[in-house]
Amino acid sequence: MPSSSDALTPKTLSGFFFDLYDDAPRPLRMLIAARPYVCPYDKLVSFVPQGATVLDFGCGTGTFLAVLAAIGRLRHGTGCDVSPAPLAAARAAAARIGAADRLDFAPIKDVGSAPEGPFDVVAMVDVLHHIPPADRAQAIAAAARRTAPGGVFIYKDMTDRPLWRRFAHSLDDLVFSHELVRQVRQGEVEAWAAQSGLHLEHTEYIPRLVYGHQLRVFRKQ
Repeated sequence: MPSSSDALTPKTLSGFFFDLYDDAPRPLRMLIAARPYVCPYDKLVSFVPQGATVLDFGCGTGTFLAVLAAIGRLRHGTGCDVSPAPLAAARAAAARIGAADRLDFAPIKDVGSAPEGPFDVVAMVDVLHHIPPADRAQAIAAAARRTAPGGVFIYKDMTDRPLWRRFAHSLDDLVFSHELVRQVRQGEVEAWAAQSGLHLEHTEYIPRLVYGHQLRVFRKQ
């Protein structure tokens, strides 16, 4: 792994993940290795300050925290997920890069039961569209409560526009998650974040292959 986030590329990250998760079942290992070509990790890590404490909501197999630990960006990371199965792979990956003392992973029943913190950085990457629409505002509020004053909330999810990209996202979730999801509409997260004392500092649309991503970075007042 490059020591600088500036040198991270989808190809570099894919190779890193393929080696890191070598004890995972091969189909899962291949999916993890392919993810950097879809998810813009290279964009996300740049918003994590050096020596930060990080909470990753819906961490899955812990890939985002593994990247941050590998490049020496974080002081401590906590990952949580409602699915406990991927967390075993996350813990194994943390041990393999010598970061077991810096990375913790815990199962939760919902975002409200996540560790309280506060944390310098709270991340919610490709999570909100899996949460029922009626509960999404509360999920953003839960993330805001766990963000330290002056800290950063990183939100990334699939775009709902244009329709052909939205269809690609929905098909992807139906195939791999066996779930028919409703994408988060543009403007909703910004409104919920503002109500929770978060100030929008960065907004970016990131196209990757047939997918589109909406990145929002907020600062806790």
